Amino acid sequence: MNSNINVLLIQYNPKFKDVESNIKKLNEILSKYTEKDNIDIIIFPEMALSGYIFTDIKDIEPTLSYFNKGIQYDFASNLAKKLKSYVFLGYPEKTNENKYYNSLMIITPEGESLPSYHKHFLYKDDKTWCIEGENFGYLEIKTKKGKELKLGIGICMDINPYEFEAPWEKMEFANFCYEKNVDLIIFPTAWTDNEPNKQDNNSIMEMINYWAARMEPFFKKRLKKNIYLLVADRIGKEKDTTFIGCSCAIKLCPLPGIVKYFDKKSEGGLLVNLNV
Repeated sequence: MNSNINVLLIQYNPKFKDVESNIKKLNEILSKYTEKDNIDIIIFPEMALSGYIFTDIKDIEPTLSYFNKGIQYDFASNLAKKLKSYVFLGYPEKTNENKYYNSLMIITPEGESLPSYHKHFLYKDDKTWCIEGENFGYLEIKTKKGKELKLGIGICMDINPYEFEAPWEKMEFANFCYEKNVDLIIFPTAWTDNEPNKQDNNSIMEMINYWAARMEPFFKKRLKKNIYLLVADRIGKEKDTTFIGCSCAIKLCPLPGIVKYFDKKSEGGLLVNLNV
């Protein structure tokens, strides 16, 4: 039996390397939401509090976090407990074995950490400091109403062909999610905008349609249950790179369509109600 859930997608412009300032800004954005909003899932962008483009490990070192420790974890854990929501927060992770990952923090509504997801396919700007995770992510959760959901998890480059060299039709991430029979696909990103001067609706739709196109197996098979791709992207500029925004909820099955989306400049929360 289907039930409705609320998902909050966060889109904003973080200050590079200024974790404390970014937390303050996000707390202001989030201050309008309470437990009464019945938010099941909150998704932040990739590397949400640190910024994204680093030259090497020394450059990123001040913003690195260990699993389950530090101000980035404290922010996510406190938010999860306040709103009784699952929180997915992109962050740069350093392990006790001195391994470095572009990671996704996963916090339960009780404020406890689940194992972080490590980005599997790396973009060129990741390779200056981190290593690949072993596989795409999968998680089973239960919503506030007791609905059991299967989640596929990927970060940014994960949706693309491996190294931009694998055949387009291989659809590595989409096929992984399809084979896991997921209900929701959690997709934080810091997606670059190759045409930042174009702010019109056509350029927004081109971006959203690209993400949807990379989910092609779902369109071909047309499963009967409702399946959604949930994109949380950042905006702003670092060095010479502009980020595209366009955070959105896309319905993949049984009939595809865009549920809700942001433009390339908006900051705030995009609250979407989904029937799952």
